[in-house]
Amino acid sequence: MVLDGSPGPPGQPASGPGQPPRGRRAGVKAHDRPRAGRRVRHGIEAAEQKYSGSAAEDLWHRLDALDFMNQAMILTGTLLLCALPFVLATAGLAGVSAESSLARRLGLNRQAAADFSHLFTSSGATSTPVTGITFALLVLFGLASVSVVQELYLRAFGLDPRGVRDLPRKLISLGLTVGWLFLSALVGASVRADGPVVYGIVILVVFTGFWWFSMRFLLAGRIPWRRLFPSAVATGLCWLGMVAVFAVTFSGMVISSYNRYGPIGVVFDIMSYLLAIGVVIILGAVAGIVWHERGLSFLAAFGKSRRAR
Repeated sequence: MVLDGSPGPPGQPASGPGQPPRGRRAGVKAHDRPRAGRRVRHGIEAAEQKYSGSAAEDLWHRLDALDFMNQAMILTGTLLLCALPFVLATAGLAGVSAESSLARRLGLNRQAAADFSHLFTSSGATSTPVTGITFALLVLFGLASVSVVQELYLRAFGLDPRGVRDLPRKLISLGLTVGWLFLSALVGASVRADGPVVYGIVILVVFTGFWWFSMRFLLAGRIPWRRLFPSAVATGLCWLGMVAVFAVTFSGMVISSYNRYGPIGVVFDIMSYLLAIGVVIILGAVAGIVWHERGLSFLAAFGKSRRAR
């Protein structure tokens, strides 16, 4: 028997002056649960309303229509099989050690560069000049890489391919890319020595210009410069972010993968780097299209953020 005359289960403390009624305690918890659930539900509904019809939704639908991830994987495979041998061969034509040249481009530290060098037989073998059939194959490799990038831009901007008429443009674009590789190898180290801020600004400006011209040239001038500029800026920003992330993480990734799996682990890391390049190229182009069609601008976004405060 409990103090108020009502029986209770054994071992359960009786209600008394020092304890609130059990019904009131249960009522408070039952009242709080629906209120918390309503807040979560209202938050989800508000987020859905804000997302519906937004630039983010438009961007996602365009990426989905472009088959974003599959296209990025195709570009990754093409870069690994075609572009990477082409870059190594151009370093060999210049009489430069291929592994050291590529390690500098990837921003590897000394230990990571040493692990990376185990992918190659020797510095002399990778820097031997190529001639004849090998040179022709390398040109075909380079054209395949340029063709994949051109096809991505054609699909993103809704243009039809021009077939054989684009072959001279691909060859010229390949030649310009080779010149770009040589130029970046010459001045890259000195610019990087000026500090990360200067290096980041140079990357943003230079790569924005590079992709701006590349898009205009590969699309045969069918898209105006002004319309391509947002895609060029978006690609430059994405490229800068990619370089910043890999500058911090890539050396550690290479060292860890080599210690665990040997040279094959370094190949996996290179594939992740190439996949990031594919993502940057596609995402930059599509984000710029959304930016242009919605009339977005940095000034408008800044003004909106100030009004929100």
